[in-house]
Amino acid sequence: MLNQDQKIPCPVCKTPIHFDTYQLLSGTQFKCTNCDSSIGLSAESRPLVEETMKKFEDMKHKLGQGK
Repeated sequence: MLNQDQKIPCPVCKTPIHFDTYQLLSGTQFKCTNCDSSIGLSAESRPLVEETMKKFEDMKHKLGQGK
């Protein structure tokens, strides 16, 4: 299972912004606690990110079976 509690540096002040991957994919934006800047995915980017995450999860699953 993908770690749902992720963080990314704020593009403005570099403070870590905590976000949930699945909420990010659903369109939620997350605010920086230091400077109130927001991060989010554009509607156009969501399908690509979702597809990439699925491929990553599939790859992890296949590698886990080889142990």
